[in-house]
Amino acid sequence: MRDDFSSGAAPSPFCPGSLTIFQRRAMASDFEVAVNETDDADRETFAADAAIAALDEVERVEGILSVFKPHSKVSRINQLASEMNIRVDDELWGWLDASLRFGRETGGAFDVASAPLWKAWGFARRDGEFPEENALKEALEKSGVRHLRLDPESRTIAFDEEGVALNFGAIGKGIALDAAAAILEERGLGSFLVQGGKSGAVTRGGRKNDYAPSVPRPVDETDAREDDDEIDEESGLRRRGAGKRSDAVAALDALLPNLRVDELVAPPENAPTGWTIGVAHPLMPEKRLAELWLQDRALATSGSTWQFFRSGGKRYSHIIDPRTGYPTTGVLSTTVLAPTATEADALSTAFFVAGPDMAAEFCERRPEIAALFVLERETSPGYEIATFNLDADVFRLC
Repeated sequence: MRDDFSSGAAPSPFCPGSLTIFQRRAMASDFEVAVNETDDADRETFAADAAIAALDEVERVEGILSVFKPHSKVSRINQLASEMNIRVDDELWGWLDASLRFGRETGGAFDVASAPLWKAWGFARRDGEFPEENALKEALEKSGVRHLRLDPESRTIAFDEEGVALNFGAIGKGIALDAAAAILEERGLGSFLVQGGKSGAVTRGGRKNDYAPSVPRPVDETDAREDDDEIDEESGLRRRGAGKRSDAVAALDALLPNLRVDELVAPPENAPTGWTIGVAHPLMPEKRLAELWLQDRALATSGSTWQFFRSGGKRYSHIIDPRTGYPTTGVLSTTVLAPTATEADALSTAFFVAGPDMAAEFCERRPEIAALFVLERETSPGYEIATFNLDADVFRLC
């Protein structure tokens, strides 16, 4: 390995060519690191070492935060903090402090100490069901950051009663993605994408050949279908036909479904730059609802596509409002763009819980935050879309 790759000089932010993708299972998801390939074998070896180190970092974060690992630091806190003060290191204290801040900023729609509610509704077993009234009341009484006793000077945490518990599930992937990105940057990579399953991603630099050009409304349906395109019946927009994508691109799509890499053509001068991230339709996850272009930015999606249950004709999400103790209804998915994956992850959950009105006010105060909502229609079957701070240079409906 050449020593010049360890210098602080970052590679060009836009690199042509194909991708090298590294994958590992963690946090019940497939984490992937995508970097631009080069013709330099030493550089490829260097990038591979950096990607492996980044995935190692994801596993390390999981080992600290996971409530499913009995020996994790968070599990130890949950087991002992009702009996004694538990000292935590600066890293975990920082993650806890950030979680508390997100809770304050969202009026309690995000709460890192709402684990008792999550358990009461059966989602810890991935089997949602209505709890008994007394069980729900008890879980609500034991939930909330109001039960935490924190000492910033000594970095200690305690619970004021037994049964209180932390759960970083609504922010943990974002923390892991930011930690992985930091490793890649420390190793000198300046153009990469790291994603955690289909719910989060963080990017640096971009891919100038990876873009989704504006698609005009077709003159008529027949002309569009002649080119193997399809017309979305609801929006009237054209979808690119399968015949226009190469076998190599199709293979990459199968490997990395949230990442779209178009056939390598020179983009127009006004084409969006950055990594193209597909947002799945929450009711038809095999279909793409929208595309976003990320450059030096992060994204997170919260939704009830896979974890929900129905009762009394209503669809109940696994995402619970910590203020009421009940699962959220009416929102199908929220996607948030933010400077960091940690913030995007926490806000996507908070926006899902609090709804578009709160998100609108939040995004007005914070122009660096953007959001995409998919909402159930109140009066008819189907869905509605609401966006905040999403401009045409970073977003389009498919």
